Parts: sequence; structure tokens; C-alpha cells
Amino acid sequence: MSKFNFSNVLGGAVFGGLNAFLQHNASRDGYARPNRYEVVILLPTGVTNGSEQDAGPTALSSNVISKLHGETARRISFRCDSITIPGRNLRTSSNENIYGPPHEIVQGQTFAPVTATFYCGSDLAERYFFEEWQKITYNPYTYNINYYKEYVGSVEIYQLNEQDERTFGCKLMEVFPKTVDALSYSHASNNEIHKVSVEFAYRYWKNIATEPEKANLDSTLQDILKNSVLRNIQSRVPTVLRRLF
Repeated sequence: MSKFNFSNVLGGAVFGGLNAFLQHNASRDGYARPNRYEVVILLPTGVTNGSEQDAGPTALSSNVISKLHGETARRISFRCDSITIPGRNLRTSSNENIYGPPHEIVQGQTFAPVTATFYCGSDLAERYFFEEWQKITYNPYTYNINYYKEYVGSVEIYQLNEQDERTFGCKLMEVFPKTVDALSYSHASNNEIHKVSVEFAYRYWKNIATEPEKANLDSTLQDILKNSVLRNIQSRVPTVLRRLF
């Protein structure tokens, strides 16, 4: 009995030998390393005119704003000990209104919270930083809640190569620090550094390279209006003087 020739069915030669593996096993500058990353925190603008009835007037004073937007913000980014680039989950349901085996169809997207840890200086400025950001969301005296757009910022996470070049970028959109974890103390921890853990809530994330920023509708309408006004003015200017514009 003759042996069945599986090579005719399965394609014959292997996908790649050792030389092909060595050639394609990494990019030209090697593998991506989990300790080569950069974090950039972009804070919300907050409310411009705070009052006692607003949600977070205590967080809008000049000294607090300077804490959040000054050198402390850069310090926080540099002291990020760990963070994750989140995944993306497609929420699906089963389509059973067909003949044959059912299949999954996409209904939407879901995103899990991102937790980051930050090294703390002796002044615990990192802890203050996220506490003050949380204060923008509410009034500690009246417990009124602020408008969503006034307390959400964004966080950018970059993969770096060995030359400190950004090779991948992820931007968390509409971010705020949902949870600032407790700090534990112990006399036995004399050789440890305090770290504050923060859980960020966000609406969605996007790939910075492949999903550029959308044009703001207000600014787009303003540009259209300015351009139309300029065209109307120029149409009334003599041809000789029009060169000045």
C-alpha cells in the first residue's frame, strides 16, 4: 500500500529555517524592552473662575495650579515606576439568526482601567499631585461635582528604543485619577522607597501614530468664519492692494 504524500496537501517545505528565523526574529534595532518607556501626563484646564458654589474652587487657587502645572508635573512623569499600555476588548454578541454555525458580531469596545505606580520624594509631592487633581472633581465643602470636561486630562505612554527614540505611542483620552491608594508604614521597611499607586479611569485610548487628533469643531467653525470674512474683505479691495494680504 503506497504512502499518502502529505507534502502535496500541506505545502511541502517548512515556513522558515534557522537562517530565516535569525533574519526576521526582531526589528533592525532589536527587541522592545519593558524598561524603556516614557510617560507624559497632560492635566485638565479646570474651571477658570472658581467660587464657593463651584465644584472645586479650592483646587483652582494659583498655588495649587502651579503645583500641578509646574516642575512637579515633569517630576511625576519621570518618577513613574510602572504602568501598562492597555488592551482593547471588542464587546460582542452571538448572531444566531442565520443558518449554520452562529458567529460573533461586534457591538462596541471596552477598556480596562490603567494602574500606575510612582516613586515618592520625601515631601510626598507625588501624592499631593494626584490628591489635588481629584479635588478638581468636587467641592470638599458642598460636595458638588464639577463638569466632566473640566477635570479630565490625558496620559501619553511611549515605547523607547535603545537610542531613546519613541517607537510606539498610546494616548489615554479623558483621564482622571479614580483611586489613589493608601501608603503603608512599617519600622521594618528601612530599605524601601515609598510608591503611590494610582488607578486612572479613562474613556478610550488611541494609537498616536495611526489615530491622529480630530479637529475641534469649535475651532474648525471659527477658521471657516475667519476665512469667509477675509475673503469678503479681499473681494472689496482693489487688485493692486490685494497683494498686501
